Parts: sequence; C-alpha cells; structure tokens
Amino acid sequence: MLLTKEVEMKWHPSNKKWYENKGYIFTKWRDGFIVSVEDLPNGSHALVDVQCDECGEILCNMSWQEYKKYVKDDGKYYCNKCASKLFGHIKHRETSIKNGKSFYQWCYDNLSEEVANTIILRWNDDLNVDKDGNKLSPKDVSFASAGLNKKGFWFNCLDHPEHKVELKRINSLTSGKQNAINCDQCNKIAVTHPHLIKYFVNKEDAYKYSSGIKKRIPIKCSNCGYEKDISISNYINHGFGCPRCSDGIPYPEKFMLCILEQLLDKDFVVQLSKSTFSWCENYKYDSYINKINCIIETHGLQHYEENKSVYWQSLEETQNNDFDKEWIARKNNIKNYIIIDCRKSELEWIKNSIMSSKLPILLNFKEEDIDWLKAHETGCKSLVKEACELWNSGINSTLEIAEKLKVYRTTISNYLKQGAELEWCDYDAGEEHRKNLSLINAKSCKKVICLTTGEIFNSQTEASNKYKINRVGISSCCVKRIQSSGVHPKTGEKLIWDYYEE
Repeated sequence: MLLTKEVEMKWHPSNKKWYENKGYIFTKWRDGFIVSVEDLPNGSHALVDVQCDECGEILCNMSWQEYKKYVKDDGKYYCNKCASKLFGHIKHRETSIKNGKSFYQWCYDNLSEEVANTIILRWNDDLNVDKDGNKLSPKDVSFASAGLNKKGFWFNCLDHPEHKVELKRINSLTSGKQNAINCDQCNKIAVTHPHLIKYFVNKEDAYKYSSGIKKRIPIKCSNCGYEKDISISNYINHGFGCPRCSDGIPYPEKFMLCILEQLLDKDFVVQLSKSTFSWCENYKYDSYINKINCIIETHGLQHYEENKSVYWQSLEETQNNDFDKEWIARKNNIKNYIIIDCRKSELEWIKNSIMSSKLPILLNFKEEDIDWLKAHETGCKSLVKEACELWNSGINSTLEIAEKLKVYRTTISNYLKQGAELEWCDYDAGEEHRKNLSLINAKSCKKVICLTTGEIFNSQTEASNKYKINRVGISSCCVKRIQSSGVHPKTGEKLIWDYYEE
C-alpha cells in the first residue's frame, strides 16, 4: 500500500517536458513544486513511504522506482521478504521485465510522446530478427531484454542516413536525454561542434570523442596557438582558458554582453561602478539597461554553493554581499534587478536561465531572436586578441577601444601591453598615456550644460565641484552612456548633462 500521496520535485531540464505534459506549469529552474505520486515516471528516484500489503511492515524513504518494481498485477505491494515467500523465483522474472511491458509500451508509458516516437522510429526492421529469421518489432521484445546474443538491438540514425547502423542496448536509449537518443556518431564533436575541429592538435580526436567526456586531449588556443592538455567537457563548456592570452573576464559576463549587443546595440552599460552612478559606492554591477532601468547580475557557482576555489570569501559572505548590492540599487530607484543563474558556465544552462528570467518580457524577445552560438563564441573569445585587432585596424586610442568593448580604459591598456608582448600589436604605453591625457583635458575643458537647471559651466570640473559629483559621471551623461548623474541638493531632481554649443 502506498502511504505517500504527494512529493516535492524541482524543475530540471530532464523533467520539464514530462511534467508539462502532465499539466504542471513551469516556473523556473530549481523551483520546487508539488507532484501527485501517480504522475511520477516509473524511473523516478523520489522518496515515498509504503506498507507491505501482506505483513503490514512500513518502509520509509523508498525510491519510487524501487516501489514500482514490487507492485504485482493485483496492484498490491509486497516487501522483499513476503515477495520471496509468496512468489519465489517468479518475483525475479516479473521485475526483470518491468511487469511484462514491451519495449514499445514502456517508452510511451514513461517518456514524452515526442521522445518515444524518436526512439521507436530508430528501430531497424531488417536486422532485428529472431533465431528463425522472423522480423521483430519493438512490441515483440521486453523492455528489459538484453537483445540479440545479449548485445542489444540494431538501430538506425534518423538524421544522418550515412551513419552506420549500431547495436545498442534498450536501457541506454531510454533516459530521455538527447545524447542518449542520438546515434553514437551524432554525439561526436565533429558533428556537434564542427567549428572546433581546427583547434584539435590531433584532428581524429574530434571524430573519436563526444563533448561530455572528461578525457584530456591536446588543444591549441584559438587566439595565440598555445597548446595544452585539457578535459574535452571543460573545453566545450568553458573554452580554453589560455594562460598566455586570457583576458580574465568570466564566460557568463561576455556571454551576456553579446546578448545585450544583439538586442540593444549600444544602449547599455557594463561594469557599473561609482564612476557611473555615485550611489554604487564601492560595489560593482555587471550590466545596466537605461531604457528599462534594469541591472543584470550574472551569478556563478560561488553565489549558490560553498566553493573552495573562492577561498577569500565564504558562501554566507557572498550572499550577504549580494543582498546589500540589490538593496542599495533598489533604494536608489532601480526598478528591475535581474539575477541570471550562471552556476554552470554552459551555453544551454545560461540560455535557459535567461529565457526563464523577466528579461525576455522586459526587452520583448524570443529564444529564436538570439544567436546563442555567437554568444557562446564571444564567451570563449579573448578580449586581449580583439583589443589588439582594433588597435591594428587604426583605432589607436584606448578610450575608443574601451568604449567599443565595454570595459575600462585601464583594462584595455593592460590588454594591449599583453598583446605587445605577444607581438600582436605595436602598442606603446608611454605614448598612449600622453595622447589620452591631452584628449581627456580637451574634453574636460569643453563647456557643459545642466539640462535640468539650465546652468552653463566652463568645464566638467567646474560642474562637478558645484554639485559634488564625479566628473566621469557628467562625461558619461554627455555622451549618452547614462541618463543622468547626480541629484539637485534642494529639489532632489536628477541632473541631466550635455555638451554646450555656443
């Protein structure tokens, strides 16, 4: 007898389709929701309490999968002792064939219709025959069957007819995950990530291995050619992480930058700090979108779990810091504050996090509007290389390059110094400093007008001294990077600035 009637589950990419088909409404990843035990798939590991219908013994925290094994045709549950006593060797036979279900029936009972159709269509009608040469269908074999000569059954590839027919065990197909449903050749890197083949030192590795394995193989940096052994799964999900030309900016931040560029062009700010808004104090924020008054934060694993690699700050300290940042932002009239769960630096994970956030509603976009692969490639790209390419193209100003790449000028200076050492550009730090100093002085000496009050100032410095605000904020407002800088001490109005033309 089943004592548990409902269990709490959490949304996960592996169960989303199943429960949506059962009528449950998706909220967001990792959210808990209550499920009737009747809606659990047979393979679920959810814990339930049961009572033996023969001896009355109560067993707590049994997995649903285990419980289903021992439910007989009469609908009753028998504990292991009673099942052995009453049914003996028959018990083993019944559980081994999953209550007598065929491969076909099991698929449609336990998987979504779309997944079940895909698996069944892969069945090879010509090669799957019994000892007498009679053709077998998925309805003729048990789900638990070991297959022909105990080696499995023959399956075709639906997407690539040229791929070889493969001998595969039934249970290796039925997890419902895409890499399990695909043929083995479809899972190789040469098919799933053909654009990466050129970075493999040994090209045959791309045809030998799939993207999810941890096998270490030699890979060369796409930017500088540096070679090192790296886990295939780490390379696919996180990029190369070159010790020679890495830019130090996390994958999620660069991924998000590319998304915002596709949606907004230049109408946003990254690396928000007190030089952008004085209220930021000593905190830094990842991105700010002016037209929807929105801050976006990309949170890595250290924001959710204790991470030994982040040795300078505990999980509690990190989360307290996150709370303080959001509180200060909202206190200063930031209307929308969106946190993107980036605990996994992987394309699919971050894509799902973005699409389940409020961002698609606020910016009015759909999944198909975004080039996700481009965002992934941007996340893996070295900004050092990109900065050098811009320098070599004739943009010999760290200020202009910083504006294009949405990072600080000092960061660009460091990138170009790094690039000069790698002989990627001819950057000279001393000469650039003198040039930028004169440019900054020229800009700071331009007259500015406070559009809020109508006051005209001979320079940004003069304006910043009067209203006790950062001169960089005034400059950012003048070039339309931000909407306002500072507030009027008496009226509390936001101060809006622009360059003054006679």
